[in-house]
Amino acid sequence: MQDELGSRPPLMKLSESEKREYEEADRKFRDQHADCRDARWSISGSRVTHCCFCCPSPPMGPKQMKDFARLFASWPSQEERKKDLDTWNLILRCDHVVPHIQHRESSYVSARVVDCPECGERRGVVSSERLGPAYRDDGTVRDRAEADRERLTQELATAEAKLVRQQKNAAATQHRITEIPEELNSES
Repeated sequence: MQDELGSRPPLMKLSESEKREYEEADRKFRDQHADCRDARWSISGSRVTHCCFCCPSPPMGPKQMKDFARLFASWPSQEERKKDLDTWNLILRCDHVVPHIQHRESSYVSARVVDCPECGERRGVVSSERLGPAYRDDGTVRDRAEADRERLTQELATAEAKLVRQQKNAAATQHRITEIPEELNSES
């Protein structure tokens, strides 16, 4: 870890012999770490250079250990984190609905393509709808029947909305069909 030679001065202030020594040390480091291609680290007061990829990190002191222990202890438990998850329904290009779980702070689902379990293909996400908490208040996952019932309810609502859109389009087309002969008669 440490060679007790003290810190190396800045490169601009090295003498010719110190530059050669530095370049030799750098060459040896590159030979030993040819495949690492990562950053380097060293300890103050030492000229030994370590690779961030393959060399072990410097040991932590007692104060750092206490700080990390305090930090880890402050994290919420897995059960508490489950309360922050919402279920979303993703409507895919194939018109199938796929459930998706993510953190409540997200205002939208960022997934653009997902695997459709019904088609067995990757499909684009047309739209998404937040359904609410992914877990019950007691922290348990909603059961399969409950999820299926919710999925079918959502699928029914999606199908009904699609039917309403199609009926509006059909009505607009019918209205235009009745207008065209009237326009033809008025021009004659």
